Amino acid sequence: MSIKSFIYKRRPELAVASEFYGAYRDFRKAGFRKTPYGFMMAGPKTMQEGSYEARETKIIIECLKKADVFIDIGANIGYYTCIARSMNMKVLAVEPLWHNLQYIYHNLNINNWTDVEVYPLGLSDKPGLAVLYGVGTAASFIKDWSGVSTKMRMVPLSTLDILVAKRFSGRKIVIKIDVEGIEYRVLKGARETMSLSPAPVWLVETGLTDHFPSGHNADFIKVFEEFWSIGYTAYDVANAAEEKISETQVHNWVKNLNTEAHYNFLFKKETGQADLR
Repeated sequence: MSIKSFIYKRRPELAVASEFYGAYRDFRKAGFRKTPYGFMMAGPKTMQEGSYEARETKIIIECLKKADVFIDIGANIGYYTCIARSMNMKVLAVEPLWHNLQYIYHNLNINNWTDVEVYPLGLSDKPGLAVLYGVGTAASFIKDWSGVSTKMRMVPLSTLDILVAKRFSGRKIVIKIDVEGIEYRVLKGARETMSLSPAPVWLVETGLTDHFPSGHNADFIKVFEEFWSIGYTAYDVANAAEEKISETQVHNWVKNLNTEAHYNFLFKKETGQADLR
């Protein structure tokens, strides 16, 4: 246990104070800037310049052009949330980390977007409470994700089905999931949503080995199986979401513990769904 971890464990109020101060400091340094998408944003320079995750952003925008609703699970500081809202979409943003939420609130407020639904919680397979470890993009419900976790806080959990259920039935939905290792848990709590008609388009970040304290993701193949079992097809975002991912390919990745740098995937149904790509 590091000295910092020891201190935070003995004096948890210091961890809280550090997080509050860090958010205030970072927010002051960031400042607001107009993005190429036309909205104002405080955050990393790559987001403000529109160069952040260029490949993924392009695909998400193409999907959003033909959709009605965007659900941003693991919204971080609201980059994709703001892009979707700038396209006049109905937007739901889910983010459990207090630091990130401050950015989301301010980024929405400066653009006068008071109609975005922001849920300050995490999603999983059942509602309850859980410890969220780490800070920033390394924050995860998995202890020691991407290294030793010195900060932690208790946050509420819900499920996507509780948030959505059949609320948007009949509407075209795009759902982005970036939850640092617990993708399968989120999907287990989203089975009703996955079965909506038209079927939502899902963009999911999931890895096999990177950042996992155990060395690998035991649920990696289960993410694909969850989609395959109800008729979804997987596509590789690295190839502009035009190349299908076969079951054989995924099984080989798991066997070799190597996804060949593939970790962003698009899932959609070929029939019974409006074409969103």
